[in-house]
Amino acid sequence: MTREDRSNAAVSETLGYILLFGIVTLSMGTIYAIGYPALQSNIDANIFESAEQNFIVLQSNMDRVAFDQTPVKVLKLKLQSSAIAVNNESSMTIDWGGASQTVTGEGEIQFQKDSKTLTYEMGAVFKKYPREGTVIVSKPPIYTSRINNQDIVTIGLVSVNGNSYIAGKGIATLTLGHNSSNMEMTDTLTNVTVAINSSHATKWAEYLEDIGFDIGPSSTATSVTAYKNDTMLILSRHVVDVDIS
Repeated sequence: MTREDRSNAAVSETLGYILLFGIVTLSMGTIYAIGYPALQSNIDANIFESAEQNFIVLQSNMDRVAFDQTPVKVLKLKLQSSAIAVNNESSMTIDWGGASQTVTGEGEIQFQKDSKTLTYEMGAVFKKYPREGTVIVSKPPIYTSRINNQDIVTIGLVSVNGNSYIAGKGIATLTLGHNSSNMEMTDTLTNVTVAINSSHATKWAEYLEDIGFDIGPSSTATSVTAYKNDTMLILSRHVVDVDIS
């Protein structure tokens, strides 16, 4: 082989390595550009699904503290670049037997990951996506029944008492403490009105209508008024102190 042939072979080998390196680099860049957003999206979805399961456990713990009067329950929740807060932006007012009988409950616990939220309010759990809207993950303790040809409305009104917020990538600890509980029942038929102020008012209206309430025409996307006439009322009111640390 002549010196010129050896020189050409060396150049060809060098070009081959350069082309191979370029192809590998381009492939890795393409995989990263396309695959990483999909991977991150799956990770975020798993984080939100895990939080949803935690909120179902939260609802169960709230029921134990409220209805069973368990003194304290503690729940830990991984944040992973999300936030959780306790506030009083939602409320429910129940009126029966005229203006002299009115009670109000308020408060919510909200988890937010990017533009998706989970909310516990008045005993129910809601999930909200930016485009798909809101769904009820777990129903509130509000029921209707009919015994001996008589309508009965049972309402467990759970108020959240607290005002705290935490965000980041650590673990949030929710401490639920029993504050107060009382129960009352009408001894005659009465007209019951339920008024709710909530960003999930539309879903509240759907649920109340499904169990037999009439929905008032003044209801909006942030408030709903529902009626159930000529019924017995069993009402229990509970306040749960919630602290996030």
